[in-house]
Amino acid sequence: MESGKLPAEVLIRLLGHQDLPIILPLVQLLNPTVSPEQLAQRLQEMTGQGYECAAVFMEDNCVGVAGIWLGTRFWCGRYLDVDNVVVDPAYRDCGIGQQLMNWVENYARHQRCEIMVLDAYVTNQAARRFYERNGYQIVGHHFVKTL
Repeated sequence: MESGKLPAEVLIRLLGHQDLPIILPLVQLLNPTVSPEQLAQRLQEMTGQGYECAAVFMEDNCVGVAGIWLGTRFWCGRYLDVDNVVVDPAYRDCGIGQQLMNWVENYARHQRCEIMVLDAYVTNQAARRFYERNGYQIVGHHFVKTL
């Protein structure tokens, strides 16, 4: 795919549970230290916990994904948590990520969410710039303790 050139036919849709395994090769790109088998097992557990996923298709190829968790918290009310946003490297820099995030934002509005939240690895400066261009602000720290 030529950099900066937006593909003509892009379809974005929410995947059914039976279609979710098609996201695993893209999710593997963000999680290279997790085995494909472990990712598949985690996906199965996640679907039972309310996980959904929006996917971008060009022809019949899945070229982008964004995980979706809906919830409610005291501090913010109803929210949509965006999880593991990935665009196939061959299709980056041509607007697919932007289209996907626009789709997810519209979905959040239709779900009556007050805010959207997401995490990005501190080492992923390109993601930070992308999300800041899209109006996201860093408002806290995400703490992790390995058990």
